[in-house]
Amino acid sequence: MKNRVLGFSGRFSGRPMVYLHSDDAGNTLADGSAVELILEEAGKGSTLEGVLGIRVHEVPAIEPGDLLSFPDGLILRRKDLPDPRGAFLVFNKGFLPVSSTFVPWRPLKVGVLTVSDKGSRGERVDTAGPALESSLPALGAVLSKTGMVPDETVKISDKVREWMTTGVDIILVTGGTGISKRDVTPEAVKSLGCREIPGIGEYMRWKTSFENERSILSRSLAVACSGTIVITLPGSERGAVQCFSAVAPVLRHAVEVATGRSGDCAGPHR
Repeated sequence: MKNRVLGFSGRFSGRPMVYLHSDDAGNTLADGSAVELILEEAGKGSTLEGVLGIRVHEVPAIEPGDLLSFPDGLILRRKDLPDPRGAFLVFNKGFLPVSSTFVPWRPLKVGVLTVSDKGSRGERVDTAGPALESSLPALGAVLSKTGMVPDETVKISDKVREWMTTGVDIILVTGGTGISKRDVTPEAVKSLGCREIPGIGEYMRWKTSFENERSILSRSLAVACSGTIVITLPGSERGAVQCFSAVAPVLRHAVEVATGRSGDCAGPHR
């Protein structure tokens, strides 16, 4: 259910917009000033000094750890600790204008698996996996699993199958999607017997081909299996992030449909 920002309280009450972000320690900042961030119902009085109240018509009932998603990319997360005011942290930074709408989200659980012979032997530093991990907040996702396996079909499929039993919503597998003899990631994922989602692989190749025509040689694919979406991505940092960014706007909806979380489907999907 959508809600709308009616205004701000305290020293921000006259502003039409604030920029919400965080410092290196994770403290919430509004236009560079440290604040305690809460939602408050309009007409219920003003907040204390150092507290930024986001005034709304009705404060939504969400659980600790759940998210509030705003159209321009800002995502707030309710603190995991029970707080009677429902205090929030900045999950993904962004601008918050008055009249902006927002919807509650559940955080998605994501596993990032790197497939690399050299990486698994310690002969190469993995950059694609960490880059994908850094891209997760914009999706409203948290890192649940991370790992690395060599380019071997059985080891790849075993690890993906293991993660699927732990309630992971999305598994991103980076590496092994090319056409060399050692590139077996697509075969490993297909061996799981899941339903393929052809459009994801097709769109990643099409979207990224405008910057690099060699992307059409990628055999990246995606499948839906037991409520988990598995996506294979190129092994390079640039290729993995570009492909993931191309399809990220539809992944929350894909998870909601695959898991039957119809209650989340009313919100916008970036």
